[in-house]
Amino acid sequence: MLTRLFNSNSIFSLVILIIMAFTLWAKTFLNVIPMSAPVPSSPLYHILFKYLNDFSVICAFITIGLLILEALLINSVLSENDLIPRNSYIAAFVFVIVSGFFKDIILFHPVLIANLFIIVAIMLFLRLYEEHDAYSMVFNIGTLISIASMFYYPSAIFILLIWIGFIIYRLFSWREWFISILGFGFPYIFLASYYFWSDCLPAKIHEYEHSLHFIRFNNFTPTVYAYIVLAVLGVMLILSVFKLLAIINEKGIKIRKFLSFMIWCMIISFISLNISAGYGVLGFVMMLAPASILFTLYLNHMKKPFWTEFMIMVLALLLISGRMGLWSFS
Repeated sequence: MLTRLFNSNSIFSLVILIIMAFTLWAKTFLNVIPMSAPVPSSPLYHILFKYLNDFSVICAFITIGLLILEALLINSVLSENDLIPRNSYIAAFVFVIVSGFFKDIILFHPVLIANLFIIVAIMLFLRLYEEHDAYSMVFNIGTLISIASMFYYPSAIFILLIWIGFIIYRLFSWREWFISILGFGFPYIFLASYYFWSDCLPAKIHEYEHSLHFIRFNNFTPTVYAYIVLAVLGVMLILSVFKLLAIINEKGIKIRKFLSFMIWCMIISFISLNISAGYGVLGFVMMLAPASILFTLYLNHMKKPFWTEFMIMVLALLLISGRMGLWSFS
């Protein structure tokens, strides 16, 4: 039933998706603290926190608006590349579910903003396959990742994903590589100039040097139920990756490259988790967008509708259990 609902490109299914997002994230309207606290080396998020933290209702609408927008963008990425039917909202549905797993992060947080820029950068990059000499697009991709890192600094590592993508798509011209670096560095040139004129550049350089260090997973003390949930998600993720690796040679060249790119996207997001010791549970949240894409591709390639429905229900039950406070990372 759920599969049929979200595989129909109708106003009804879109309305259901929006209602579901508002329902799952309704807690944002009740939060005494509407925004996540500022995080290290993320200047643009500091600015938003300064001006929006006193406006809880505005923060709630922005949060839910970003969630829905990112869900639709992820759906568009998959449909544009013929990975899901063009009349389907299944990817958006999965993203909304997995984004709600962490009940303590049902508020305006920096990863939610950074993800928007990362998703748009990925959309632009995937369009390079049909472009020639798209130097301005490569520059924009680097700039988008740079801006994302100014909201959530560990997302800067996604510049590696773009370079890996160049290898996958056989873009070996030095111009693309150099222009991507130039695009990534361009916003930081302005930021460094501002810090220089504010006479705080050495202190900020020191802050950036110590912002990224390896996480110690034994610092987390989740419940036993949380371990079970993480095990289920881990198994689903492994099954998704192995399924994609099993079918990758059956697809056309364009789809094979896309699947390889998305597997690397998941790997890069996992690396970003491991270097985000100073950012707490936000490191896990950073993995949810690529994880939802892999889950969707796995569900879409299941031959029996029963198993697709079953896996969607498992995700829904994990979400409900988290909302009931049965598992937490704090």
